Amino acid sequence: MNDYNSLLSDQEIAILREKKDWKTTMTIISMWAQVLFAFSLFIYLPNALTFIISSVIVAAKQFQMTVLMHDGAHGLMYKNRKLNDFASQWFCAFPVMTDTFPYRKIHSQHHKYTETDKDPDIGLTKAFPTSRASLIRKFTRDLTGVAGLRRYFGALKSAWGSNLSLSAHISRFLSKMYGFLTTNLILFTILYLSGNPWLYLFLWWVPMITLFSLFYRIRSITEHSGVEGGDDFKNTRTTKVPWYLSYFLAPLNVNYHVEHHLFTFCPWYNLPMAHKMLRARGHTSKMEIANGYGEVFKKVLTAN
Repeated sequence: MNDYNSLLSDQEIAILREKKDWKTTMTIISMWAQVLFAFSLFIYLPNALTFIISSVIVAAKQFQMTVLMHDGAHGLMYKNRKLNDFASQWFCAFPVMTDTFPYRKIHSQHHKYTETDKDPDIGLTKAFPTSRASLIRKFTRDLTGVAGLRRYFGALKSAWGSNLSLSAHISRFLSKMYGFLTTNLILFTILYLSGNPWLYLFLWWVPMITLFSLFYRIRSITEHSGVEGGDDFKNTRTTKVPWYLSYFLAPLNVNYHVEHHLFTFCPWYNLPMAHKMLRARGHTSKMEIANGYGEVFKKVLTAN
């Protein structure tokens, strides 16, 4: 890892560290308001087009929840740690069947051992470079829900445990899944009371096991696949994303990934500023930067 003190001034570092609680609060409100809008759009205008639009919006916001939870795992959502962890869990992690605390522990190892055999995320990138046919198969598994179903059934199986008494199984399952069960029961109840309980399956779960899986895979590919390795400048990639794709594929500046690895204390809304500071000091010439997803895929695909 690089020593950030050698890259920027103390004043610049202090600026990047600054947390703005109101930004997190407005982001959470906006995120869930868009989920509500997506459900309402299809409820009041039920047709194939609005179903597709609503599904894309929901999946994009589910993906955004995991990105914001990532900031929560770094303690960057709120200045108060208890509020940070509460918001990260209940508004971001639990609704999409994940958990800030185990993620925080694993993710710290990712930063410590990025793109080495000790990196817990190495399985996401070690298959690259790969063939075009292999990548198409991966995307097909995402869009058909195969990858998503494997992921969530795997999480449920892990929460259930093995070789325990029935009561111990239930106790373990509830201890692991209480947040997911609570938040999803609230969501289902709201839809039930609106007279549309079936939307919980078709406009929450279907996007989560299909489009969300695709968005998440593309993120993992762009961040670390096909990089040279070495220090944080070269084992991580920043990708320049056009505004019309950032809503789906790079919410909350998640595409500024080199900057995040260099300055893990930097909240998402300060990452573009970090990039400008690095550029002003001539550091971007050393960074792995891709001009769009096309350039990324050229690097992660073989000639076959």
